[in-house]
Amino acid sequence: MTSLGAAMEQIRPDSAAVLAGLKDFQRDTVEYAFRRLYLDEDCTRRFLVADEVGLGKTLVARGVIAKTIDYLWDRAERIDVVYVCSNTDIARQNIQRLNVTGCEDFSLSSRITLLPITVGDMQHRRVNFISFTPGTSFDLKDSAGMSRERELLYWLLDDPWGLSFNKATRVLHAYAGVEGFRKRVSRFRDYHKLHPQIAEQFAKNVSERADLKTAWDAVCEAMPRADREVPAEVGRQRNKLIGDLRRLLAETCLHWLEPDLIILDEFQRFKHLMQGDSVDASEAAQLAEHLFSFQQASDDAATAARVLLLSATPYKMYTQNRETDSEDHYQDFQTTLDFLLHDEGKQVDFRDRLTEYREELFRLAEFGAVNLADVKGRLEASLRHVMVRTERLALKADRNGMLVEIPAKDVVLTQSDVAQYLNLQRVAERLGHADVLEYWKSSPYLLNFMEEYDLKRKLKTAVAAEPDAELAKRVGELGSGLLRRDELERYDRLDPSNSRLRSLHDDTVGRQAWQLLWIPPALPYYQGSGAYRDPALQRFTKRLVFSSWRVVPKAIASVLSYEAERQMMQTFRRKAQNTAEARKKRRGLLRFSFSRGRPTGLPVLGITYPSVYLAEHFDPLRWKATAESNGGLITSDEIISRVSQQLIEPLRQLFRKHGCDDEAIDERWYSLTPLLLDLEFDSGETRSWLEHSDLDSRWRGSLTAEQDASAGWSEHVDIVLRVLSTGEKLGRAPKDLSTVIAQIAVAGPGVAAFRALKRIGTVSGGGRGGDIRGSAGPVAHAILHLFNLPEVMYLLRDRKKRIPYWQSVLRYCVAGNLQSVLDEYAHILVESLGLIGSTADKIAQEVGKAMIDALTIRTATAKADMISANRRRVMMDDENAMRMRTRFAMRFGDQDSEDSAEPTRADSVRKAFNSPFWPFVLATTSVGQEGLDFHPYCHAVVHWNLPSNPVDLEQREGRVHRYKGHALRKNIASQFSSNVGNGDADPWTAMFQAAREGRPADENDLYPFWIAPNGEAKIERHVPALPHSRDLVQKASLGRALLLYRMVFGQNRQEDLVTYLATNLPPEKLEEIAAACRVDLSPPGNFGADSDQVCGEIG
Repeated sequence: MTSLGAAMEQIRPDSAAVLAGLKDFQRDTVEYAFRRLYLDEDCTRRFLVADEVGLGKTLVARGVIAKTIDYLWDRAERIDVVYVCSNTDIARQNIQRLNVTGCEDFSLSSRITLLPITVGDMQHRRVNFISFTPGTSFDLKDSAGMSRERELLYWLLDDPWGLSFNKATRVLHAYAGVEGFRKRVSRFRDYHKLHPQIAEQFAKNVSERADLKTAWDAVCEAMPRADREVPAEVGRQRNKLIGDLRRLLAETCLHWLEPDLIILDEFQRFKHLMQGDSVDASEAAQLAEHLFSFQQASDDAATAARVLLLSATPYKMYTQNRETDSEDHYQDFQTTLDFLLHDEGKQVDFRDRLTEYREELFRLAEFGAVNLADVKGRLEASLRHVMVRTERLALKADRNGMLVEIPAKDVVLTQSDVAQYLNLQRVAERLGHADVLEYWKSSPYLLNFMEEYDLKRKLKTAVAAEPDAELAKRVGELGSGLLRRDELERYDRLDPSNSRLRSLHDDTVGRQAWQLLWIPPALPYYQGSGAYRDPALQRFTKRLVFSSWRVVPKAIASVLSYEAERQMMQTFRRKAQNTAEARKKRRGLLRFSFSRGRPTGLPVLGITYPSVYLAEHFDPLRWKATAESNGGLITSDEIISRVSQQLIEPLRQLFRKHGCDDEAIDERWYSLTPLLLDLEFDSGETRSWLEHSDLDSRWRGSLTAEQDASAGWSEHVDIVLRVLSTGEKLGRAPKDLSTVIAQIAVAGPGVAAFRALKRIGTVSGGGRGGDIRGSAGPVAHAILHLFNLPEVMYLLRDRKKRIPYWQSVLRYCVAGNLQSVLDEYAHILVESLGLIGSTADKIAQEVGKAMIDALTIRTATAKADMISANRRRVMMDDENAMRMRTRFAMRFGDQDSEDSAEPTRADSVRKAFNSPFWPFVLATTSVGQEGLDFHPYCHAVVHWNLPSNPVDLEQREGRVHRYKGHALRKNIASQFSSNVGNGDADPWTAMFQAAREGRPADENDLYPFWIAPNGEAKIERHVPALPHSRDLVQKASLGRALLLYRMVFGQNRQEDLVTYLATNLPPEKLEEIAAACRVDLSPPGNFGADSDQVCGEIG
């Protein structure tokens, strides 16, 4: 539950400013939805925004909220907005975007039952924003709930019932420790103020329920002493009683609420609550219906609450005959429309429209489309009374939405593959298991990687049973089809051993993508070098892999990560060992340690320092603008050489002031020069920042010593401060000092992070100095964490040891255009984190934190069982399973981490994949159904196994075809980079603005923010199907269904109708007919192509 603070009491939100922040098609939806909810003579109380995934439904809701508040401001003394969301994570993500008041000091709770202590004094506020989740607010069941609810119940019941403290707490503590519960109850009123009106109403309601008081007395009598176990039956009675009390409290709170606007976000997740007016409605649904149908005055419809529903999938879009009744499109669609129409007469009329449309579809092939355009138009008009839907594919310029199918290459069977199938099938037969063909087609090393599969369970059972020589013989014949510990520990090459995985390996690891620590920038400021100069890698994008089998993500992550790591390790040492003991010895080289009492990490400190002087005077973005005007990008060597020349005079000033005639080279110049330059040319703010008492922690952030190898960090900072404060002279400067400082200026982690955070802050009014420094420093330390990974150290170390590792790191940052990478990433994060309009300092803090989360993700591990066989038996020891590290490629979901008891969380994996850093491959079985985005650095979807449903295929690919996605940014940069100025403003804002201004006159804001078809980058569909396999037949069938399923909108037995149309319509006109017959629910101002002419031609 969320309650906005009193600071907003008399501030009228600026609805015009809110709408100005939306894209034009979003404003169309806002204006139309608001009109239908409030202004039209036949206005509706319930309206659905069903825009396609990724088109900003939350921002549309923000616009409707702003207009509603503005409309009711002079009509109502109090305006209540209720936001119902399926879980607190989504609510927390969206709440900032929905807050149109500008007030930030609000809290979030998930339960309507906590309203008496979280809502504050709503009566005296003009606008209140309340948020809760349905699962803990409506579906209360016979549950004891959470401890705080029961603590609240004690104080709410004490007045009407006159409770005995000991007896009441013995009942209400439920599963909590009784003594701790009693302490919390005793202190409850010290921390929480009960809302007087809700408390009074609850007391009245409970006094009218004699049955509850009787049940209370009975449970109190039956409860044993606090130190004894509660009998099962008494526990059930207690839980039912508490559940009934919680339900009464929820009813009281809902009756007290006076909602004006109710937002139901992703409501399909709690659709069972939308049948509250049916005869068999559940108590939870009845409770929800009271909220949805609230009306302050029974004779004044204007006081009725409005309900705005948000969902890209408000009903099952398409179902096939083999799917279950619970997933039926027709029934699901009817249920949704019944809720929206909320009128039996209108419901009957709408069903007639659907029947009329179905009849015209059946007439299409034989009699033509004489009436189809009119019938479809009437159906669309009926639907638009209660819903709208904007789709990317409705854009006239490109109905394919930049999608291209990449022909499968190198998906071929080898003799070894076939042998492995035959051997595996023989093992399966011995275990009494059916055909393993589909398993074998999908994954290698099945017996090693399988977990909860029947085949693996049978193998474990056989291993534990009496020896089976025949099984042992067959397992032994698997040979290279089993992983061997000794080979993995020697870093021997691991054959993908599967046609699909071999293809994916060749497309990623085989392309040398393991040499990249981050995705090359879409807008390089100068020519990269090394791997970043390779044209094939410059176009590289991450891969999102979908599979139907749980074993596949594990196998993909393990094999690809192992092979990437192997090649990185063997770059420096051919005989590197892959054991836990060997890895522990590979300590990070970017450390703040001491040798013989002398600090050895000072140069590392220098590259983490966010120097204002270097950031402002040597921005590589300016070199890009200058170089492009002269014909092209300069090389990385050229930019370092030019910056080095420009640094000569400032360095001379430092030498005269801080140097001495000592002949010995003083390497402290490397670390102190960036700070001395700031003190020389930006003295005030720099001194203020350096004088913070907690400078060491402010500079490093919250990274642990284990993460950033910073055991001696504080001592190194103290040494630097002591030199600066005492004016101690430095010895002779190293000969390469100007070159090193130039590298730091162009791409040093500290400077690059500062510049990126400052650049995006200028969008919201700018900011410089201490606060942005305080966000940039921790980001630089997180980048050090990346370079301290053993495989990264082995990749970058100079085998001849001519230069120290920290210089190799600097050179890599320059080679990889780190500044451009961080600028692009920061631009994405500002909007994805909902920070538009925030202060520069807040933007820097939140974007910096997100960068750190991505950079410091824990390396996950995947368990591979080691299986072997002798002449008599098969052996498998669970305790000695191989833990394979996965970082280059990962599977989506919670998983064990390498160095911590804490697991690697699914959300952490998502954040890392949505960054330019590893993982480069993400494999999953479920992302397409979870509403998650994976588009920032990925525009290639690999369908390991094709879904049976065309909607699922679109949902999968919709994960990477979204707002300012990777393919889109590549195309925008290729066309509009000349619009980047030579100042310090965000180049991406300038390019998108130029693309928007230069688009065709008849396009809306889908172009260029969702669609940018002019360019090489496309949304790639990869289907690694074997030649002549059934997967190719299924792909062709899916292609036809993709064309036609929108035509059978709202119809029963959709698959039969699609089959009929595909069979009876002319194949050469199929795409044209499908486009013309698509039910278009775009709001006025954003209508799709005119279908009348095409339909007429068909007739």
